[in-house]
Amino acid sequence: MLPILQLGPLALPTYPLGLLIAGWIALAVGAWAGTRRGLDGDHIYNAGLYGLLGGLVIGRLGHVIAFWPAYRTQPLEIVGLNTAAFLLGPAVLGGLLAAGGYVYRRKLPAATVLDAAAPGVLAGLVIADLAALLGGQMTGAPAAVPWAINVWGVARHPVQLYEALAGLITLAAVGSVVKRGSRPGIAAWVAVLGYGLSRWLLEPFRAESAIILGGLRVAQVLGLAAALLALWMLRMTCLALRKVPGT
Repeated sequence: MLPILQLGPLALPTYPLGLLIAGWIALAVGAWAGTRRGLDGDHIYNAGLYGLLGGLVIGRLGHVIAFWPAYRTQPLEIVGLNTAAFLLGPAVLGGLLAAGGYVYRRKLPAATVLDAAAPGVLAGLVIADLAALLGGQMTGAPAAVPWAINVWGVARHPVQLYEALAGLITLAAVGSVVKRGSRPGIAAWVAVLGYGLSRWLLEPFRAESAIILGGLRVAQVLGLAAALLALWMLRMTCLALRKVPGT
């Protein structure tokens, strides 16, 4: 682990720094993919920035609402720089709404935008996983395997590396689809399939995970549902292509 990066007199927390780098890489890769799909790369940058800003604002607002009694006594913390003071669900929803609003106003083809965003998001997630590994965030479950890593004095699964590897494999598959210029929407569904399967398979290696119905991990259930939906959509797309002459 390397939770703090010391650069002379500067002490930089690696996890927040890694997230900033992940966001930048996500936008750059998305712009490249958008260009491959015939979109102006600036649209991907703009939609991504709208999404990041919307996610930050709504994620923080959700945290403030959920923990209002604490914020009421310390109102300055509402605009504090605590990177942990966010709720993931509201953040994702806010980001999607903000980015979707930009796409709608600009009348951009939604399926093509999603195809462009898919490799960017995957690349950003890979960097975020590596940043979490360095920062000791989102740790794995205790393990006795030879490749276990020591995190805060406990040998654990390097689940961040597992997820980064799964992300790279999915990214390679999505990148191949983008380069081939397949029908709009396919690259995005391949990304959903890969990510959903990775969450379904790798979530048990996490130290902490939300549980429902006495033992089911929420992320596993959602990941499997996403993967099955993606498989169904890809199958329907293939069937539709077979009906089109010349395909």
